[in-house]
Amino acid sequence: MKIFKKLPFLSIVLFLFSCDKGSEIVSIDLTAIWEADQQTITDYINENDLSPVVTTTSGASYIIQDFGTGDAINYNDILTLNYTGYDLNGVAFVSTINPPDSVYHIYAVYNPLTFTYTKSGWTLKYTPLVSTLSGDGMIEALTDALIEMKKDGQLTVLLPSQLGFGAQSDPSQIISRYSVLRYEISPVVIR
Repeated sequence: MKIFKKLPFLSIVLFLFSCDKGSEIVSIDLTAIWEADQQTITDYINENDLSPVVTTTSGASYIIQDFGTGDAINYNDILTLNYTGYDLNGVAFVSTINPPDSVYHIYAVYNPLTFTYTKSGWTLKYTPLVSTLSGDGMIEALTDALIEMKKDGQLTVLLPSQLGFGAQSDPSQIISRYSVLRYEISPVVIR
């Protein structure tokens, strides 16, 4: 019974000895990172002459480069998408297709993404495309853009780092922390 009375004291002593006095807490200015990301995205859009650009309320930007042909996409359709994720230096870190040999590629998914397309985007939440990202920027961009597209269209989504992997790296550990991400997305099947 005496040991239980001394347990709080021992916990405090162990805590104090476990603290590293030499390490510093590094503060990160997320506002500065956000502003730098927005400038990086603007520069990328201008350098690649992309338009029209739509920016969602979360800060994700998307460009429909080709609306596609055939049947229009409607809510509750079952869609299959091919996608490749890059950093803005062109390093591919995830893909459902095999990129050209000239593109560095580390993490192949190999299977296109199939999901039911809903207005809220909830069916995307747990897919490999979205589940590792922070925030809902990708879901907002996809739910906004896909309703305007058809089969074989081409969509580019640009995510600020805080809507991408943020302070983490991607699951394959190839993309640096706080990287702006670019996804090339194409609907290949609409049912």
